[in-house]
Amino acid sequence: MGDPPSSAVSETDGSINLAARLISGLYDAINRPDLSGMIRNGQAEDFPEIKTAADLLKAETVRLERYEVALRQYADPGFWEDMASAGSLALYDGGEMARNVLAGRPAFYHRD
Repeated sequence: MGDPPSSAVSETDGSINLAARLISGLYDAINRPDLSGMIRNGQAEDFPEIKTAADLLKAETVRLERYEVALRQYADPGFWEDMASAGSLALYDGGEMARNVLAGRPAFYHRD
């Protein structure tokens, strides 16, 4: 249950691309079209603000992936099956998976 996280390479590439767009927009907003143009033309790989923004975006992506894994498990009807008996995974969970994810840990996999 739960999809594996996307590969680190595609995650990093996506974070870098989004970071570059964000920083380019920032430079447009502060009237620095020269720097914005460099970023859009792929000439700003060494800009520290792009790396910093990409690192922050990657951290947020990892956090959101943890949330999504837990939500997919909670959304699975099998998680809630047999609520009338002691067979439901939800009875054993008691919110543990949510607490793990909110604390920055991986979701607790009940079916492992």
